[in-house]
Amino acid sequence: MDNRRTFLKKGSLALLALSSSASVFPVRLCAKTEMTVTDPKTAAVIWYSQTGNSERTGRLIAETFNKKGLNVTASDYRDFDPRSIGTYDLIVAGSPVYYYDVPENFKRWLKSLPEITGKPCASYVTFGGTGGNQHNTVCSLAGLLAEKGGVPVGMETFGNMSTFAITWSYGNDARVLEYKHLPDDISYDRMRTYARLILDRVHEGQGMEIEKDCDFRDLIKNSPSIWGTKLFISHHSIDGSKCIQCGTCLKKCPVGAIDLESNHVNTDACIACLGCVNNCPAGAVHMEFMGKNVYGYHDFLKENHIQIHLPEELRKVI
Repeated sequence: MDNRRTFLKKGSLALLALSSSASVFPVRLCAKTEMTVTDPKTAAVIWYSQTGNSERTGRLIAETFNKKGLNVTASDYRDFDPRSIGTYDLIVAGSPVYYYDVPENFKRWLKSLPEITGKPCASYVTFGGTGGNQHNTVCSLAGLLAEKGGVPVGMETFGNMSTFAITWSYGNDARVLEYKHLPDDISYDRMRTYARLILDRVHEGQGMEIEKDCDFRDLIKNSPSIWGTKLFISHHSIDGSKCIQCGTCLKKCPVGAIDLESNHVNTDACIACLGCVNNCPAGAVHMEFMGKNVYGYHDFLKENHIQIHLPEELRKVI
């Protein structure tokens, strides 16, 4: 007879299998709101990024706005003063697709923002490989801004190589390496085009409806999917003999689950974002998934001689 942990693991795998099937009946989240700004002079481009994909997208959108004459603040949300959001004429928010959804920590931050009534806003998400639920995720991100009174003028998704360290650590390198060429010049052209489209819609006063698809992955997005992953994670800690006390894991952990003084990771608080593993420069974060050691994104890049291509605009800012 299966014990409780085995039963829970099997149940989580069944939910993941269910998520592979999706239907496409549109569900409207909100209606258009009256736009109060049609000639923006300032913009805030804000992102949550762990390994750099969402940051690169946000910075290129910001650079494109700059070339159009806007005064732009481009920032990780953790470095942005939320009280200033109302001073901007245009707001763009971006994040990775995180367990089929907007990361919960970024959701909480967006929900804490002051009202931006009538301000045009746009969203983007980045996803790895073939992705999963990225359309609904970018809709949810736009919806969070709309809940604050913003007027959606754009939603877009951008693919890249997966940064989910468990995939290659468990021997599925080929599935990740299929997309090692991303982002490429075509990706960056799409980002520039999207930025210009946002501005065109603002100048025309053209808001848009947010329509989600009915997708079974919405049943397991975020917490249920994280819970399923965490069932298989063990020995998550900091190896004090390797740690160089750089603080990278502290900065990257969105829930403050790491205590470097004791080399302890609060696994109850951990949301399995893998930011600590992916970004530690010394390989000091120890994690096992189903008995196999998990190693990080930058180590994976080095092992496979991959260098992320940057467009000219970003070579001086990243």
